[in-house]
Amino acid sequence: MQSRSSWDSSALAAAPSPRTEVVQITFLRRLLGRDDPAETVEVPIPVAPVEVPPAPAAPVPVTVACPNCGVVLDPPPTSSRLCPRCRHRIVVRHSEGRAIYLTEAAVEVFEAEREREAQVEEWTHQRRTWLQLARGVEAPVDRRRRLEKAPLTAATVQSARSLYLITVEHAVRAARRDKRWDDVARLRQRQAAALFEEAGGSPPPSEEVLGLHREAMAANLRALQAVTREAELVGASCCAACRADDERIFKITDELRTPRLPHAGCPRGLCPCDWWPVMRKPVTKRRRRASPATPKPVVVQEHAPEEPAPDS
Repeated sequence: MQSRSSWDSSALAAAPSPRTEVVQITFLRRLLGRDDPAETVEVPIPVAPVEVPPAPAAPVPVTVACPNCGVVLDPPPTSSRLCPRCRHRIVVRHSEGRAIYLTEAAVEVFEAEREREAQVEEWTHQRRTWLQLARGVEAPVDRRRRLEKAPLTAATVQSARSLYLITVEHAVRAARRDKRWDDVARLRQRQAAALFEEAGGSPPPSEEVLGLHREAMAANLRALQAVTREAELVGASCCAACRADDERIFKITDELRTPRLPHAGCPRGLCPCDWWPVMRKPVTKRRRRASPATPKPVVVQEHAPEEPAPDS
């Protein structure tokens, strides 16, 4: 059996020895009078190994071959042309910054696949948008989760849209019944913007969208009617009509009968003009300060001397 001392010595001999540096302690030796330059003290100081950065990988050469016959094309074609060997047409398409080389027979399949990917991406965006709107009006959670996990199809997107529209109608009716006009204005304005964006966002908006936006502006005016009889139109700078009505003051009763927002012909379709309350200060009559009264002159009347009574 190998002894412990021999095992320790063999283990130390096998372990790599740390790098050391020699440090001469001369100052202490001069104090003790034992300054001997021949004697040195070795103090082991661990030194971290120097990391050598890896060499950059050599670029992999890219070779392009004809999709018809397989001959290497050098240089690769940048546009559609005939193969120099088989004389068949090489169709070049680009996707995500890469060039794709196809045969004429594969072009139809490639375009159909790209169209399907674009359609799936559009469906994903639409379903996510309608479900977010439905969550904002507190649609049932189980129905929203069911639509989130359903297969992505046009019918799924239409179901998410219907869920939002039905839920927002219930929310508007409840807010109108409780006379929460601020909530009615917010819900209708968001609904009009969502339908306008779905239609492409290009003016003029449809009559349905215009009706929803007018209802939102009327609800905003009814909310202001609780504190004031007049409202100030805060116009945007998108067109001449919006700029002309900026900071003008109108009676709320007149605007409820004949709404002017959104402005007809606005290039943004649904102009961002809005109504603000007008807080007029009560008109008080200014009192005229009375001037100090000047003393009136005292008129002294002279009395005539009394005549003596006649003797009887």
